Amino acid sequence: MHGFLRYLSLHTWILSFLYPPGFLFLILKNLGKYFELKDDIYVLKNEYKEKYLGNVQGDLYLKNYKGLFIFSFGEKNLKDFIAKDGKYLYNNEFDAIILLGDRYEILSVAIAAAIQNIPIIHLHGGEITLGNYDEFIRHSITKMSKLHLVSTAEYRKRVIQLGENPNSVHNIGSLGAENSLTLPLLSYENLLDRFQLENREYFVVLFHPETLTENSIENQMVNLLEAIDIYKKNYNFIFIGSNSDTGSNIIYNMLNDYTNKNNFKFLTSVKSEEYLSLVKYSKGLIGNSSSGLIEVPSLNVPTINIGDRQKGRVRGKSVIDVRANKEEIDKAIKTILTKEYRSKLKDMRNPYYQEKSLEKAYQIIKEFLNSQNIKKLKEFYDL
Repeated sequence: MHGFLRYLSLHTWILSFLYPPGFLFLILKNLGKYFELKDDIYVLKNEYKEKYLGNVQGDLYLKNYKGLFIFSFGEKNLKDFIAKDGKYLYNNEFDAIILLGDRYEILSVAIAAAIQNIPIIHLHGGEITLGNYDEFIRHSITKMSKLHLVSTAEYRKRVIQLGENPNSVHNIGSLGAENSLTLPLLSYENLLDRFQLENREYFVVLFHPETLTENSIENQMVNLLEAIDIYKKNYNFIFIGSNSDTGSNIIYNMLNDYTNKNNFKFLTSVKSEEYLSLVKYSKGLIGNSSSGLIEVPSLNVPTINIGDRQKGRVRGKSVIDVRANKEEIDKAIKTILTKEYRSKLKDMRNPYYQEKSLEKAYQIIKEFLNSQNIKKLKEFYDL
């Protein structure tokens, strides 16, 4: 992907909010190698400036802003980037922006870019999550985008159904599914040392709020924790902090109390490679994170998917769907612990994985940036 970095540095070196998947993957894969952390902002190290930025003078910054990765050339105050009136976008020139997924934090940016006719390249469109407001945010961003990189054939069909030209919709698989196999993960020994874990079998638990259902978060959590109580004498449980959706404070408070009483680890935030490493050596992931459907199956680790947050999403056979019910969760845990089930895991295909997803994204984006389609008005495609 080095050529892509050089291409971008020559083609449009104002990289604010232009984070191509190749670049994003490369940086997240070896973040510490390329960037150094200064005041909560990553700055490209001097030894890589000439190689990746050529003769361009200035600093390249990377900021994780509420889960949104933003690259900025020469502009360190990245909070201004999310200004509601799109002032930052208006005052700078961009060839395109790339938006990943469906989080509410990026909707205002998509609107600002679309109004100013800045082409949007959207990843992971066409997906369905009926239990969460990401559902309508995702489809809204699709309608504002000119290029779509989707993760399955079903999702490609749905984006076209929304009126997008088939020539602009490409099924490349999920970069996250590929990341699971290519990111350098921690060894089991390093994992135990880094998080001060006991050397015994464990599960990873990651549960987010359902924002579009009337299901009580408290009741869901009570059922989940009561199911875990059944196994806590024989297994360790590592809890990962929820996202910032409505109701996440309830989950945080309940998990904080539960983990303190039971001496379990509660990690409010972990890096990508740490999270995947934790899951890799676990007996399974329990919760309702999209990672359980998209990334975790690549590791041949089972997922117990609880409730309706991911309802409608494509999933492989390594995912067991249950209601937020103590008995159903208990039954699913018993299932994934059986020798018969675990012997089949290695043959369970991840529907989101494709070989060379990153390379496909690189070629498609590069071709799009060089084509006349980037300037054309987008017409509604009728079926």
